[in-house]
Amino acid sequence: MARRPRPLVLFLAVVLVGVAGGVGARLLRERQQSELLPVRVVVTSSAAEISAAGERDGRCVEAAALGECLPVVRVMQEPGEPLRALTLTGVISPGVSLLYWGCREGAGVPVCTAQLPQPAGAIVCVTTSSERDLQARAACREMSGAAPTPAPAARTEVVQFVPVTRDGQPAPGYQVTEIDGQRPDRCSPAYSATAPDIVSCLPFVLGAHACWVEPDRTKLLCGRPGDNQLIRYEMRQPVADAAPRAEEKREPLLIELRDGTKCTMRWGGPHPPLPGVLTARYYCGERGILVQAPDDPLISRTDPYWTVGILNPRDGGDAAAVKPYEVALVHYAGRP
Repeated sequence: MARRPRPLVLFLAVVLVGVAGGVGARLLRERQQSELLPVRVVVTSSAAEISAAGERDGRCVEAAALGECLPVVRVMQEPGEPLRALTLTGVISPGVSLLYWGCREGAGVPVCTAQLPQPAGAIVCVTTSSERDLQARAACREMSGAAPTPAPAARTEVVQFVPVTRDGQPAPGYQVTEIDGQRPDRCSPAYSATAPDIVSCLPFVLGAHACWVEPDRTKLLCGRPGDNQLIRYEMRQPVADAAPRAEEKREPLLIELRDGTKCTMRWGGPHPPLPGVLTARYYCGERGILVQAPDDPLISRTDPYWTVGILNPRDGGDAAAVKPYEVALVHYAGRP
């Protein structure tokens, strides 16, 4: 069935299971069904079509930010596994991905593990990262906060970027581009990895900051948070086993400040002169450069919001001062 409130689009794929013959087949289905639990999902987007493999719940949830009562879909989910019942199906802009609220990973995350069994009234809200979905994301924040599950805490959140499935294949919703003629080299455990076989490779220009080693170990899937595009590189030789760094030595793949600024790791190249003995660590767009002094941590883990030091050379050249900024999210590279 289809429902199109205003420009919002909700496509529900109703999964019908036929009656198969044979006692063995019936017992197998009953066993499989017993391992699944229902998750209540709300889908809203004005930027893309989102398919949800499930059934209408028969109720709706008020979203004041949209002036709508949005339908609820029940999808069956295996406990502890990422939610895979939703996919982007319409024509979307490059880099747009699904975002979820009401998940164990936090708010506005690209991969969602629902709390199962769900508390009464709890909802997972799904929209996209498109700029056209600002209202939809506000509605998801509103609904996830209104649900009995804990609202996103007023503190820095640590989230995992997981664009692959448990068997090492691209996760639903991610598009893969094959690259011929360019091959990363000199791979080592990714600086942001929290799980095995995630590597960072040279040269810098390939953008191989976080790459997941495929099962045959001859190919890499490389990606970044907030982007549903993965790049597949074929290697000259199998990639060696890569264990993650010790926790105290890991550094985020992406740092998001509370004002929405995104900071990405600096991989070589020139930078403006910095005062004293500061090191340029991350680029934060128009905000400036995230810097680190020799004896200081990259991120000061204050409570409730962690802080980083950012310097904008345009504020005064060598006399520019390092200013503290609060961190909303830090993203690491993980596996299911």
